[in-house]
Order: sequence, then C-alpha cells, then structure tokens
Amino acid sequence: MTSIDNKPISVGTRLGAMFLDHFFMTIIAMIFVLPGLISNFSDASRISHEQEDFIRVDSSIKYMLAIGLALYFCKDIINGRSIAKRILRLQVVDNATGRVATPRQSFVRNIFCILWPIEVIIAITNTSRRFGDRVAGTKLVHYGRALEQPSINIGKTLLPLIISYSLLVLLMHLSPSPSVSMQKTNYSETSYNQAESKELERLIIDSLGEYMAPDIRIYDTVKNENLKYVSTILKLKRNFISENFKYNWIHEKTTTLIYSRLPKETFTGQIKYVYQGNGQFQKRTTTIGTYIQLKDKK
Repeated sequence: MTSIDNKPISVGTRLGAMFLDHFFMTIIAMIFVLPGLISNFSDASRISHEQEDFIRVDSSIKYMLAIGLALYFCKDIINGRSIAKRILRLQVVDNATGRVATPRQSFVRNIFCILWPIEVIIAITNTSRRFGDRVAGTKLVHYGRALEQPSINIGKTLLPLIISYSLLVLLMHLSPSPSVSMQKTNYSETSYNQAESKELERLIIDSLGEYMAPDIRIYDTVKNENLKYVSTILKLKRNFISENFKYNWIHEKTTTLIYSRLPKETFTGQIKYVYQGNGQFQKRTTTIGTYIQLKDKK
C-alpha cells in the first residue's frame, strides 16, 4: 500500500519546478557541449592558411549535445525526482497505483517538454498532470517519506537514456543537409609557387596597402583539376567586417585585383579577411575563383 500526500501543488511551486528543471538541465547539457565550443572558438581565432569547411557543424558537438538532451528527457528516471523536484520536494508517481513512476514512464512524460508552451498552460490549469503525464499515466505529487522508494535497477534506468540518445542521433542523421557543401581542395603542397604568390601580394599592397597586409600562397597543382589553388589571408588595418556594405566594398576591390592577375576560371581558393584591434577579433572567410563540384563517392 502506498501513501501519497494529496495536498494540491500550488501554481508557483509547479512553475518553479519547471523553471528550475530547465535551468539545471541546460547547465548540465552545456557541460557536455562547452569543451567543443571552446575548441571551435579557439580554432576560429587562429589565423592560418588551413582550409575551412564553411557550413560544417562539428559532429562531436552534435553528439555531445545529444547526450545533454537525452539527460534532459530522462531527468526524472531515478525515483521520479529530478534535481528541481528534490529541491522542491516533489515526485512523479503512477497515476493509477500511486507508486513511484518507472524510468520508462518518466522518459515518456518528458518527451513532451518539446511542447513547452502547451505544457506550461496545462500545468497552470492542472498542477499535478500536464500533457506528458496524461500520456505516460503519471502525476506529480508532494514527496512523502512514507512512499516506498524502489531500489535502482541499472538496466531499467539506462534503457531510457540509450533510447533517448539513439533517437536524437537518428534525427540528426535524418535531418536535411544543406544543399550546397564545400569540400577541401586537394592541392599539392610541393607545387607552391613562391614567385607568383609574391607578385600577387605586391599587386595588392600597391593598390590596397593602406587597408590591408596580404599573405598569399599559390599552388600550381590541384588533384584531378586543371586549376591552381590560391589561399589568401588579408590582415585588415580597419574593421571592414562588421558592416556588410564595408565588407562588400573591400571584397569587390580585392577580388577585382586578384582576377586581373588570375582569371576566375583558372583557379579555386579562399580568402580570409581578419581584423584584430581595439580588443576585437573578427574573421570572415569566403571562396574565390572556380567552385569545384563535390564528386559522388563510389
């Protein structure tokens, strides 16, 4: 026989539980994602001729985010009590039996957190049973010591986590990819053309030296393509990056000069515009020359 405190849960307590749950679980999710974000930021602030994949999202960050979200959906799987519910002395129980909700029930009820506006409205009108509770057959009650707490079954506890993570990863793979993607150009490093590189640098310095300092590398050989590869770093003396009309102006000036020496159809490459000054670091990368279509892998 179970004993439940049937005293109504106040609206303030119910909303407080939802807010605190979101707060704590967001922090936990960020713990998994933050190292990858810091690494990406560090990479972004490094100035080098390394090629950039312009629309790639670091896959490691996506997988770590999936772990954080899986934990979010499984926040109540240990005896029906998330961090917030332990603070506010609440617990999720089976609506029919009054026993502590199973990990499976807790997982099912929390999937519906994605419908948070609807869940908030329902929680205000019925503080014990939001929509997820109705689907999972659960309800929220005041925690009582007299309520029998089941021992933790590792298998039953881990199963919702595994299912949640697997579903999230599957959704990531099924989500549509951008229609256009950039592949890194496979050029020969031994084909570096120092003389032509310096000539192009001199051309830019003579015309735009008051605005930038160029660092250019031209390679004569690109695998399977009759093209050169041109990597250009332009260290700006003024911030032309933060405002589009300034960026468009300097980009047009720069590419016009480059194409006057190297016709567009003869090369592929990238330009990195970099501005460092007054405590700011900004970088903007774009392609130049001929776009190489992605080859289908066989």
